[in-house]
Amino acid sequence: MRLRFLAFAFLCGSALAQTKAPKGSPTPPPAPTPLPSATPEATPSPTPNATGPDANYVPEMAREAAADGRAAFARGDYNRARKAYLKVLNLAPDNLLALINIGVVEFSAGNHAEAEKYLKRAVQIRLDNPPAWLTLGIIALDENRLDEALAALTQATLYDPKNARAHAFLGVVVGKKGWIDGAQAELRKAVELAPDNADANFNLAAFYLESKPPAIELARRHYYRAIELGADPDPDIEKTLKESKSSE
Repeated sequence: MRLRFLAFAFLCGSALAQTKAPKGSPTPPPAPTPLPSATPEATPSPTPNATGPDANYVPEMAREAAADGRAAFARGDYNRARKAYLKVLNLAPDNLLALINIGVVEFSAGNHAEAEKYLKRAVQIRLDNPPAWLTLGIIALDENRLDEALAALTQATLYDPKNARAHAFLGVVVGKKGWIDGAQAELRKAVELAPDNADANFNLAAFYLESKPPAIELARRHYYRAIELGADPDPDIEKTLKESKSSE
């Protein structure tokens, strides 16, 4: 059975920091909040707290480097993007968005080990970190480390239950482990969240055909929807659907 793997290459956030840096003695970590937006007055704390708000603070000058990194990534210039995000991390070693984004850059450049290094650091700093978990899961899936992929993508869907990509990749992992019902459930969630996702529709159709007996009509519906959305035809699926129709 051929599966389609969803395109994945995007950076997190357009910015790096929020408000002003904390002062005085360390305080307990705040309740989890979404990854922050940048503001001009952001400055680094002199003594970063790796689990507290300092993970979100960077100097004003780092914003220019981050913007350069995003522009370079958009052009496919991974070397320049890497240098830009390394500059940000030199100024703010624990900045979450920079860690996640350089992880995505390294993943896109094919440097999985380097990508995992930065992304694992990001989830150490902040556990509820869906983009980092998602990318870690995709890397593990790409290398057929299915148990690691399952663990990471489960975290991604836990912390961001409305992320269609996370459910779609989790469905593929679950299906590759032989849990067909679970694969269908995750891919249905992905399609509900993103009905126009060709890959999710295609993979859902493929796993419907893995049911015992095959769910032919459901497979047909999602397969042809995937084709409408731009997926390439699959000769094996086409044959199965045509044979089923001719036998009716």
